[in-house]
Amino acid sequence: MSRVAIGALLATFVAFSAHAMSAQIDTDGDGKASLVELQTVFPEFTEDLYLDIDTNADGLVDDEEMMLAIETEMIPDIETDA
Repeated sequence: MSRVAIGALLATFVAFSAHAMSAQIDTDGDGKASLVELQTVFPEFTEDLYLDIDTNADGLVDDEEMMLAIETEMIPDIETDA
């Protein structure tokens, strides 16, 4: 693996860890977001969008899935858009 690729991978891990799940979304503190938790913050949030964001299909949105959804503008970043 090239040094550039390793650097990019490390930068990605740092970015994900720097943006842990917002307590405003993760109201039960489990580190993941349920459909209900996301709909509380984003009332227009649909089940179809939730299924698109839950890329590992485990029924919950984790930090990595949340960051990907924010980066692809599927949902707004409440930390910066608030």
